[in-house]
Amino acid sequence: MKGMVMTGMTALCLILGIMGAMGNTWLVPDSDEDMEGMDVGAGLTSSWVEMDLADMGATSQSECEEFADEMTEEGGDAECDGTVMTMTMSFSDGCDDGDDESCDMATGGMIGTIGMWAGIVCALLITLTMALPMAGVDAMDAVPEMATKVATWGAGALMLVGMLGWYMMLPDGGDMALGMSGWMAGAAMSMGLGSALIGQFIEADE
Repeated sequence: MKGMVMTGMTALCLILGIMGAMGNTWLVPDSDEDMEGMDVGAGLTSSWVEMDLADMGATSQSECEEFADEMTEEGGDAECDGTVMTMTMSFSDGCDDGDDESCDMATGGMIGTIGMWAGIVCALLITLTMALPMAGVDAMDAVPEMATKVATWGAGALMLVGMLGWYMMLPDGGDMALGMSGWMAGAAMSMGLGSALIGQFIEADE
């Protein structure tokens, strides 16, 4: 039972970690006021704005694309789906243009990305190490026990370090709150640390 619980938790750590790391809603507006007609948010490496240009008179995707080209002349990327335009702005590009807040966000995003993906690799290793023997596959038997122990704690701990590093680099006084991707990353981190704690402190027959 202990092994099944730990396997399930590390698998959830892996899945939620991937969804969190690849998500683009680490930050969302703290309030929906004054956001009529558009959605905004930020991932680890970029921010984005989505708006329906039909409200501005666009009637086709070609008109949306013309407007997008005008909007991105000075940087950023934009895509149109019908009259809905999604504009993405990289923090690293903003840093290159001399924006100090973008530099902080780019640094935080790099720390968060490294921490999350390093934790995901550890979670994958542990999940395979635990799940494959249950299916009668001994492919992971060659993995040293010390590497398994390090990876067991590393899955959650590295995600925690990445999230803390990202959070500490956020600019002060912002009006953004933690979004779904950030909550998924937090849940993944909790699952990873929870699995390690169970393995360390709970006996197999309990």
